[in-house]
Amino acid sequence: MATIFQHGTLELIMAGLYDGTTTLTSILKNGDFGIGTFDQLDGEMTIMNGKVYQTDANGITREIHQLNHTTPFTSAHFESKNKHLFNETALSFSNLEKVNHYISKNVPNSMRLNGFFKSLKVRVAPKQAKPYPDFLSVSADQPTFEYQNIEGTLIGDFGPDIYTGVMANGWHLHFLSNDFTIGGHVLDFSAEHLSGTIDTFDTVKISMPIHNDSFVSHKSNISDIRQAIAKAEGE
Repeated sequence: MATIFQHGTLELIMAGLYDGTTTLTSILKNGDFGIGTFDQLDGEMTIMNGKVYQTDANGITREIHQLNHTTPFTSAHFESKNKHLFNETALSFSNLEKVNHYISKNVPNSMRLNGFFKSLKVRVAPKQAKPYPDFLSVSADQPTFEYQNIEGTLIGDFGPDIYTGVMANGWHLHFLSNDFTIGGHVLDFSAEHLSGTIDTFDTVKISMPIHNDSFVSHKSNISDIRQAIAKAEGE
């Protein structure tokens, strides 16, 4: 059995439920690689080799040592036995379909690919204050950062269309540089000599924040969730 764990759902983030509802300690019990965000939507989270990194709205990336910090939405996994080795001489955001022959589009997948990035564009969600705006409002004015000629790793998940609202349909990618000083949610990239692994999962484990009042009283509106996610993801 190969399991990907997720706390919360993407629909809750889209609706503006940004309160942290579980600790990083809890997340790391379920995986040593992953992506997510922090309490109050405070930046982008990337988990690599069991360590948690935060990229904040100033573009600064640091390791988070205090694992009592909380998150409203994070996915994590351990390396799957259902893994595929990946090697491509060139890959860009616009031709991610080259990855798709390594995966089944009907189940969740993840990637962990290291290489040389000729260009990279990322965005970072800034910390929010109550009353929280919905995520489309936040994404309309997020800081973005562009870099050239850096080495690093793409870490992210692929969600099947049928899981839209639980996960982002398609690829949701974060970046972390080899020196751990650059990160963020990936909007665009052009890379060379990418190698690593693609994990395929046959089991999804989801933890829901049932003790959070905002979640308990939340009424989901999923009629336009796919278009909203695509717009927020920069597609």
